[in-house]
Amino acid sequence: MKISMKKRKIGYTYGSVSGHFAFRKQKSIAFESTLERDLLTLLEFNDSVSDVIEQPVTIEYTNENGKNVTYTPDFLVFFNEPDADLLRIQRKPLLIEVKPRNRLIKDWKKLKKKFQTGIQYAHANDMIFKVYDESRIRNMYLKNILFLKRYKRFIYNKEDGMNILSLVYSNGTMSIEHILEHLFVTKEQKGVALGHIWNMIANKQLLCLMDKPLNTKTLVWTNEEIEMGEAI
Repeated sequence: MKISMKKRKIGYTYGSVSGHFAFRKQKSIAFESTLERDLLTLLEFNDSVSDVIEQPVTIEYTNENGKNVTYTPDFLVFFNEPDADLLRIQRKPLLIEVKPRNRLIKDWKKLKKKFQTGIQYAHANDMIFKVYDESRIRNMYLKNILFLKRYKRFIYNKEDGMNILSLVYSNGTMSIEHILEHLFVTKEQKGVALGHIWNMIANKQLLCLMDKPLNTKTLVWTNEEIEMGEAI
């Protein structure tokens, strides 16, 4: 098994959508399908992810017919160093192949050897290899990220923001419904404040369980890693 570096070239992809993803406004990552783009959306929102590299390596191997062929996984994901005080275990880099479920079923005999090669390479290089299909990507977490994205750049009243943060901080955890009832009176005020709260979650000033549907029953708490003065 031989390894070579390869830079992804994006062109027209039949039956799919390709382009470039502005990852945290720091780098441009090429994608070759909407499924890959959606995975990048998940990775960008995940604060434990430190970097993503598209098509990081090309692995040469011998297929079931004895021919020398190559396999290039889609992404390599690196994670932040854990907080030593919390005794967290460092997550190994994640080597990812993205494939639609129907392709996995239809082409499994051809793909199986490729994936075995990916597993071998990952194991030899202290990584973890995983295949991601729609079930791992297009979930409630992604749905919530896309919902919050529309509120991310809105500008709201700073005093209201400080009042929301102070109230949640003093209570530890609160439902959005209780925040609105406690701080705001009219229907119009509550409507604006709800958008403000979505903005604060989108910008991680407030945190919540992102794998559950977002609504006014959602419980939120303050992000302790953000100073109160910096949050607004």
